[in-house]
Amino acid sequence: MNFRAVKLAVVLPAIILTSLAYSDVFRPGDYLLAAALGIILLGTFLSRGSASGTVFLSTVLYAVPYSIALSQFLPIAFPEAYRNLSEAILASPYFSNPLAIFSLIALSILADYIETAETWENVLRGLGWRGTGGKTLLYGLPVILLAFALSLGLLWLGRSLGLSTTGILLPVLLLVLGMAMAYSSIESGSYRRVIVAVEVPPMNGEVVIETPDESRVMPLSRSASFEWDILRLEAELKKRPRRVVLKEGEEREILTPLIESVDGETLFLLYRKEG
Repeated sequence: MNFRAVKLAVVLPAIILTSLAYSDVFRPGDYLLAAALGIILLGTFLSRGSASGTVFLSTVLYAVPYSIALSQFLPIAFPEAYRNLSEAILASPYFSNPLAIFSLIALSILADYIETAETWENVLRGLGWRGTGGKTLLYGLPVILLAFALSLGLLWLGRSLGLSTTGILLPVLLLVLGMAMAYSSIESGSYRRVIVAVEVPPMNGEVVIETPDESRVMPLSRSASFEWDILRLEAELKKRPRRVVLKEGEEREILTPLIESVDGETLFLLYRKEG
């Protein structure tokens, strides 16, 4: 899967929305400002490759006119300039409609979700599980989009019934998205086998993988550092480990899963200790 193209599909709406909003407020009818701002934001994405960072930057820029319109200091310091500018901001359809902010929030969450799936893909590819990140994205994406649609439906219903939904929009959005993420979580679903991978820096010791039925010990040797910078151990189990313990001399450290992913009926777990 081409994650860069997927991220670009999420980034472009945020860039276009922010650019048009600024152009409508500061230079109505002149799209030169929109083009200039759009090019800057697009260049930020292309140089860094971070969809979540670019959407976050777009959201911050989008919030600046709101800060101006709601400022308590500017009406005192610049009364005439503030009056004209605040009227233009609040009259703009880009700032008078809560759907714009809703869209930016949705795009921010979606961008972060896509980048998380890309991280899984990059890590698991090194373990020989190519395509896992793309599958995780495809499995969970319909549920995430359904959560956005449900949140939008609640907003529309509240406005139709004359209820004030501005205060509860974000909590409801986060609640629905949390339920969606839990449903599409890598931990959801059934699996018949568990593949555990443990990455640690070269050391003398052992890794103990404890399950409800057994305890498997995997020795570590510092001499392997002549061949690899990172020691990687793999084990196939029938059940999810209760805990993974790294032992080095008298020291004990319980490792937590860094990456989890389900591919069919196989659960992949990656544990890592940073050197």
